[in-house]
Amino acid sequence: MVDVLVLLLLVASVIAYPFGGQTVLTHEQTTTIEPKIVIVAMFQPEQEAWTSKIDFIHNITVPGLCPSYPEVRCVEDYSICQFTTGEGEINAATSVAFLLSSPLFNFSNTYWLLSGIGGGDPTKVTTGSVTFAKYAIQVGLQFQIDSRELLNTHPDWPSGYFSYGTQNPWEYPDAVYGTEVFEVNEKLRDRALELAEQNSDYLNVGDEDNNKLRSFYEFPANQPPKILACDVTTSDNYFTGSVLADYYLNLTSIMTNGTANYCSSAQEENASLEAFIRMAKVGKVNFERIVIMRTISNFVKSPDHLNMDPIDFFLNFPKGTIQHALDNLYIGGIPFVNDVVNNWEDIYKSGELFKPDNYIGDILGSLGGKPDFGKDSYHIS
Repeated sequence: MVDVLVLLLLVASVIAYPFGGQTVLTHEQTTTIEPKIVIVAMFQPEQEAWTSKIDFIHNITVPGLCPSYPEVRCVEDYSICQFTTGEGEINAATSVAFLLSSPLFNFSNTYWLLSGIGGGDPTKVTTGSVTFAKYAIQVGLQFQIDSRELLNTHPDWPSGYFSYGTQNPWEYPDAVYGTEVFEVNEKLRDRALELAEQNSDYLNVGDEDNNKLRSFYEFPANQPPKILACDVTTSDNYFTGSVLADYYLNLTSIMTNGTANYCSSAQEENASLEAFIRMAKVGKVNFERIVIMRTISNFVKSPDHLNMDPIDFFLNFPKGTIQHALDNLYIGGIPFVNDVVNNWEDIYKSGELFKPDNYIGDILGSLGGKPDFGKDSYHIS
């Protein structure tokens, strides 16, 4: 039997035809797709972590998505969809904005699982771990001077970075763009984390080299993977090494008034969340319904006692594959996905059970309320 929704879409569309195995639809359709949950990946291996496990039978081309990932995939009844933004901040912001603007979909009640891998701070987490964030902190908005030029004039500086509108690396930025910090629904985050813990015994611990790498570190990096709540940074700069790792650890504390528990580094979250904020202001999406999940694929710095060239460690030291982090995206995320779908009518449709008690939104209070981080006022750059 032909899928009823697909038939309606085909009849109502001026141009709706199969092309290269994909369903291409236009804005003339009268019936929109209303997913219960969308899983967001950033690049192909993260995408395959889900598409290899879930039967996404509909491939819907959406104009404006990343050229490498132009389709949204959905299961037969469209309750679960998946799309991939492309890597980096520009791809993430652009792809999310175009998707949320598409007339093919109604996302006003949809839940979102941002599902990717990231680097991990070994003082907070180990590889393969599944992390759920409350805060996303953009750490790439910085002044930078080569730290070698500071040796004589500022020998106490931890690196060559300092925030806009400041004169040293220990101050909260005075000039902001508005994308520096986002806070999501803690109550929903905790729900996703608790559900993920049902699968904690099934986490992929990795290969022989993954285990060997952990053994060079101290606690908690020397432990097997676990599921925990801790926060994520965003920067297109793929940083590595103790100097930058320690600097960003301190910066995340500054940016959230000591509240954030940074453990994971990534490239996309703040960019995606800015698109969500803008569309939430016009009712296209509900910012209360976003969960951020990152699994740890690698450490952002070498062991403190391992006396070796940091570049050699980063490029050549046998660390094992990232497959355990990719596998754990599905293992850690599927309980929440299933919970949303299976309990839609009773729990998730209204969302009343997960109305946030914490502030949600950006550094500027764009969705209303007063952020529980930052300063009373800024110079808006």
